[in-house]
Amino acid sequence: MCGLLSAEHPEGPVITRDYDPSIPDFSADPDRLIQAVLNLARNAVAASGPDGHVELRTRVLRRFTLGNKYHRLVARVEVVDDGEGIAPDLLDHIFFPMVSGHPGGTGLGLPIAQELINQHGGLIECESRPGKTRFFMYLPLESSHD
Repeated sequence: MCGLLSAEHPEGPVITRDYDPSIPDFSADPDRLIQAVLNLARNAVAASGPDGHVELRTRVLRRFTLGNKYHRLVARVEVVDDGEGIAPDLLDHIFFPMVSGHPGGTGLGLPIAQELINQHGGLIECESRPGKTRFFMYLPLESSHD
């Protein structure tokens, strides 16, 4: 994925990876997960610009609740950028279709990512301020019979 992002934006930003090697194998549709992360990462690359920085990070969380369901293990995927941040008036609406803070944006990337993660029992959250926007993707790691 980083190769694709670098090919799409050869001028930058710098993309760093910090992956947790302890994440166990889990049942999921890899194409859908890649598409969801790619949608978030493309937004981060666009927001940070050629002189910016984007970080992709994974962690395992233990004893975590998604919605109102308790999970023993959850993967957290973070996409962090150092761009301008999301306008406060848009922040509560970014997962709705046709809402975009980018000129020429379709407003479909985040709703599609959210739907793809919801199909896996997960969710996406966001926090943003000027200089730091973080998207958190949470995915349950246990199967339905755990």
